[in-house]
Amino acid sequence: MEKFAERYTRQNEEVFTSADTAFILGFSVIMLNTDLHNPSIKPERRMTLDSFIRNNRGISANGGDLPVDFLTGIYDRIKAMPFTLKEDDDAREKAGDNAQKEFDTSSLFADAAGFFGSSADDRKRE
Repeated sequence: MEKFAERYTRQNEEVFTSADTAFILGFSVIMLNTDLHNPSIKPERRMTLDSFIRNNRGISANGGDLPVDFLTGIYDRIKAMPFTLKEDDDAREKAGDNAQKEFDTSSLFADAAGFFGSSADDRKRE
């Protein structure tokens, strides 16, 4: 995350003046995605837009706040379209998971290579 933040800031100087801001916001976005889309979290306990904005107060340069419109856009996009790993999506599909069914962990590890993705050797060949 630290290297991502440094590189992103170098390539997008007009967005953040500090890599620390990109670093903190990056983790905040991951937490938001998890909080909004984890089925273990009850809907009434999920992070609200106000909470997301409050959690990100003072993370801009010199302790300033990021623009509310900017944070609102991030919140709305994550709420509408969660990010996932292809391997997780494949595992859910293989297990027959959908919005109406609970995740079936009994068959999840039967094919560990398929669940955890391709091996390092497979990736080298790709």
